Amino acid sequence: MRYLIVGGAGYFGSRLAEALQGEAEVTVTRRSDSPIKEDWIKRRGLWGVRFDSAVSDTIAVEGRFDAIINLAMPGAAEATRDPEAAREQALSTVRACVRLLDAGQAARLLHFSSFHVYGTGGRSSYDEADEPAPIHPYGHAHLACEKYLANDERAWIVRPSNMVGTPAHADLGDQAKLLFVDLCLQAAAGVMKLQNDGLSYRDFLPFSDAIAAARLLLRASPQKERLFNLAHGESLRLDEAARLIQRSASVPPTLEFGNGQDAFRQPFNVRTNRLKNLGWQPAASLEDEASHMVKFFA
Repeated sequence: MRYLIVGGAGYFGSRLAEALQGEAEVTVTRRSDSPIKEDWIKRRGLWGVRFDSAVSDTIAVEGRFDAIINLAMPGAAEATRDPEAAREQALSTVRACVRLLDAGQAARLLHFSSFHVYGTGGRSSYDEADEPAPIHPYGHAHLACEKYLANDERAWIVRPSNMVGTPAHADLGDQAKLLFVDLCLQAAAGVMKLQNDGLSYRDFLPFSDAIAAARLLLRASPQKERLFNLAHGESLRLDEAARLIQRSASVPPTLEFGNGQDAFRQPFNVRTNRLKNLGWQPAASLEDEASHMVKFFA
């Protein structure tokens, strides 16, 4: 088997690449030259390709891949700084992937979108049949890519919630600012402060369960449905998540809260029946994942 992971040197991509490496030849793309990422690619024995959709809409790879996994989407911070540029960059990446499909260099595209296409709260549950209603530019960029792929039967779309786990390497870039990651970094340093009041909710999914879902979808036969939610299913309040991370440290750090308010002020669930019908059985412990992350950062 051969897999191309676009964005495979990033936060989740690098963990997915390591997991798939035992069963396939894996090629990863990186957006920029980074000594840490280069060292990681070399140590893992992966194939590495430079690709930046802001510069080029062509991924310079040879041969045929069994599947392309696209994770190379602009982050929330990038989308906030320049919404239009982020949207065009996201679409450029998707077009580059489709170009490989059209050239016969891959049979399937597994595109990772985002739970944030649903909007910023107000619902008690989220299902794939629900109409997307993004508010943040990050969600709009992802929805634009979904619409581009909507009629392409070669493309399967995954809407992950907040995937969290121990990084494969230390070059996290903007991903270090993700709430769960940032709190684990703080816990490793011995002092934790959540900038908001902790009374908002998020759905946190451990990497191992996300990897299991990706592996399942890569092996699945063609399906009528090509859109899948990927989430733990039940939301967790942020103060509870912070205390979970606090308990995970070998020496529990102090924990403070701010007075800001975040989105998703009510608990919610995310329906993942489509994945479960394919045999997905999430079983990872978020507390164990937090413990591994704090140890890594320490």
